[in-house]
Parts: sequence; C-alpha cells; structure tokens
Amino acid sequence: MALSSLIALVVSLVGAVLSPVVSLVATVLLVALIAWGWPAASGIAELRGIKNVLAHSVIFALCGWAGCALVYLAPTGKLLTLLPAVVAVGVVVVFLAELVRGEGAAARLESTISGAVGVFTAVSASGWVGMALIHHRTETGASVWGAGAILALCIGIVGARMIAAGPEGGLRRGAMTLGVTPVAFLGVLGYAGTLVIDRVIAWLP
Repeated sequence: MALSSLIALVVSLVGAVLSPVVSLVATVLLVALIAWGWPAASGIAELRGIKNVLAHSVIFALCGWAGCALVYLAPTGKLLTLLPAVVAVGVVVVFLAELVRGEGAAARLESTISGAVGVFTAVSASGWVGMALIHHRTETGASVWGAGAILALCIGIVGARMIAAGPEGGLRRGAMTLGVTPVAFLGVLGYAGTLVIDRVIAWLP
C-alpha cells in the first residue's frame, strides 16, 4: 500500500510538471484504479458477499473522468465551482443505485456512504490536472513542486490513517487502491495550494 501511494504521488507530480496532457492521462488511469478497487478497499464488496460492485465502479469512473474533462477543458479558475456539481450528481446516482437494489438489501447504508466517498475521491483526483494547467501556463515549477511537498506531508499523515483503517486480509486490488486513495483525495487540495503559491510568486518583486 505504501509503495502504491509513493508511485501514484511520483507519477502525478511528474505528469503535472511535464504537460497537462500527460497529467490528464495519468489522472484518468488513477481514477480507473480507484473505480476498480474502491469497493474492495472500503470493505463493501465483502459486506455484500460479492467480489465486485460493478454499479459503484462505473459511477466512480464516470464521475472521475467527467471531473478530469471539465478541469482540462474549462478555465482553470472554474475548477472549484464545477467539481462540486459533478460530486453532487454522482452522490445522487449512488443513492438511486442503492434504491434500485430493493428493500432489505445487504449493507445498504454502508454502500451509500462508501459510494459517496468514492465519488468524492475519484473527482478530487482531477485536481492534479488543474496543477498541470497552472504549471504550463505560468512555467513556474515552484508552484507545482511546492504544492507537491505540502501534499507529501499530508499524505504521510492522512494516508497512514486511511491505510490503518483498511480491512485486513482484503483483495490485493483493494490494498493498491487504498494506497493511492490519499494521492487522489488530496488532488483538489494540491490545486488550491498551487493557486496560493502561484499568486505569492506573482506578487514577489
């Protein structure tokens, strides 16, 4: 899990520095990994007695990829206003998916909570694309690498807690997803940090 987290952080940072297109591809793959493994990482698949929760995986992937597309195509400053709308739609779809399962379905409450967090995590990953766009526009590496250093510290704290809270003896894909989740989850925080650092640099003589 620690190795997965480290690889995801390095790939996301390098992608953000190289170009927005590379960052977009890296983030799309990151979202795919989250969608693939989140039901196992959260323990929902085990609670429901199945190996995969296909409906949740599809919702996570579509929401995460929609967030990536919006960040890449929309003006950079609109990121923090557009992404909450994607999250809101995703959460509503998760509720509907759980309602369709019918009355008395196993682990419905847990599935709903897990689904909402999964949507938020997948969409938050698109913040890395926002960091890449800022770096490409300003050509100031300090903004991306400075935010990356802040993220590394946050991941060290938050990631350790998330990994410790994971189910024991779960599937390998769940462990991998749990490792990369802190990197994706803090994508928007990285974007916000990049904006702040970029503006401070712009004010310096």
